[in-house]
Amino acid sequence: MADRDWDAEIDAWTERFRHIPDPPPVFARAIRDGWTADDRAALAREAAEYSARHEGWLAQIGASGWDLVRLDTRGQECGACARYSGSPYSLRGETPGIPAPPPLPICPACRHTLNLLTPFFMQSAGLDAGDLVRDAVPYEPID
Repeated sequence: MADRDWDAEIDAWTERFRHIPDPPPVFARAIRDGWTADDRAALAREAAEYSARHEGWLAQIGASGWDLVRLDTRGQECGACARYSGSPYSLRGETPGIPAPPPLPICPACRHTLNLLTPFFMQSAGLDAGDLVRDAVPYEPID
């Protein structure tokens, strides 16, 4: 994945979160009080580090031959990410009807993850491929 311009994303998400309910706390504070240089730098650094770690995790999953993952929000989704919570995604495009995953982090403040959807997990949860197709939410970037 190409390097992301975190400063530009922070600016864009700040404007988006003015119109999205439940922004992450760092954005809610910035909307209320304005950004400090230290807060912006810390958020950009943390987002870049998270993105790199997550790309490494996805590379490991893909190299192991796994295709299906689910976006988990750990109960802390923001107003932009909530719609993707629990949605299945296909890393390698091998599962018809399942979209490719969003780039993580979706917004610079969120720390959601893509976790494996193994056959054991699916069986224990009573899920089949049809359920995954029904539950899939394609990622749509917010403009």
